[in-house]
Amino acid sequence: MSVSDSREPAPVGTGLSPSIPAMPTVPRDELYRTPHLLLYSGHRHSIGWQDYRKAGPSFVVARLSRLENIKVTERFPLTEQGWADAWQVLSGRDARATAEVAAQLAAREGRERTSSAFAALGAESLCYLRRVTYTGGSGATRLAKGSGYDVRFLGDRLMVCPPGVVEPIIEVPYTDVETVEVTGSEQGNNSTGNALAWMFAIGLLGALLGLFIFGLAGLLFGALIFGAVGAGVGAATSAKVETHVRIRLADAELCFLSTEKRVDVVRVEMSGPLRAIEYAHARHPDGGDVLAAQAPESVPDRLTQLASLLQQGLLTRGEFEHLKSKLIAES
Repeated sequence: MSVSDSREPAPVGTGLSPSIPAMPTVPRDELYRTPHLLLYSGHRHSIGWQDYRKAGPSFVVARLSRLENIKVTERFPLTEQGWADAWQVLSGRDARATAEVAAQLAAREGRERTSSAFAALGAESLCYLRRVTYTGGSGATRLAKGSGYDVRFLGDRLMVCPPGVVEPIIEVPYTDVETVEVTGSEQGNNSTGNALAWMFAIGLLGALLGLFIFGLAGLLFGALIFGAVGAGVGAATSAKVETHVRIRLADAELCFLSTEKRVDVVRVEMSGPLRAIEYAHARHPDGGDVLAAQAPESVPDRLTQLASLLQQGLLTRGEFEHLKSKLIAES
């Protein structure tokens, strides 16, 4: 139970003292022969875990020397009671270290909760536009022009959040979304040709300069050096992406600019949300504040979405297995 690939916090035992933090999840990649400590310097004592060859996985309390040598003084089972016993030993020996470890554990738990929330939101997202720039619009919005936001199209609603935050600034059901338009230049499609053209032009200039300054020996040298520069310039000028997404709501209009995803990519990704918006309006033609029901999706489709998120690195293996088990259990 305590050794896990996931980052979900372990349940807190009812018998633990309120002063004892919840037992942290111990990832398998942090269990090895050398103790993994939560503090390594600045204190006399620390707490952590170790895969000891005799006792197996266990919580440890260690003493640190000024040369940062580690000596394990106590070892406890990798259980909630073992964690409580280890914490009480550390508390009795080093109050400052105990306070710092408690702060680290609180921050660690916050990151785990945020990671789980992002994983759940990612599994539900049909289209995710990361750090797009709000270029303006109409109506009453709380968005700042020129600032970046995360725009997510979920199964039944639109969310606009600050970058890297799960709490939305704007959240509206698809019944309030009238249209979504995706426009932009198709720059980048001929990037190879542009790079070759720049490489040839600047390489020719370099060859002429090399010939003029160094003679025949500089002809090839100048062509190679300036050709490489030209290829870099061509790639940089060809890779510019400007994709505009215009979202018209019942009472506002939002315009965003993406410089990461080409217009053709966004249009493909928007096919799912557009179907969901049409489905919502078909179910609730009068609009209003009724939350649109999500268009039914099969379990294989959702599993495919989860697998895609795993391949993109947006889910850990543990989060993938947890969400997959939950999806199968609810089907």
